[in-house]
Amino acid sequence: MREAHATDSFRPAGHVEIEQPKTYQRRLEVARECGAAVSLKIPQLVDDMQDTVGKAFNALPDRLFIVGADGKIAYQGERGPRGFKVAELAEALRKIVAADPRPH
Repeated sequence: MREAHATDSFRPAGHVEIEQPKTYQRRLEVARECGAAVSLKIPQLVDDMQDTVGKAFNALPDRLFIVGADGKIAYQGERGPRGFKVAELAEALRKIVAADPRPH
């Protein structure tokens, strides 16, 4: 999704130096760079340049979701950063997995 605190924005972040990507290719590169910087081990999904998914999920400034095996939203966290509650997400995921009758 759109970089919230790009260096060329009205509220640039002091801890990162990222210009707002102007192309999808650059957006992919930024996602890879950021993922590598924090040793991210899970897949990253990169939104299109119109932020279609971010807008559909009302995901700004950040939000945690779990998509169930049926493709429906099984957990939706509150808007961040105060609503970015990893422990709450983990508990919801434990409950979802425990309720799933398929072998894990």
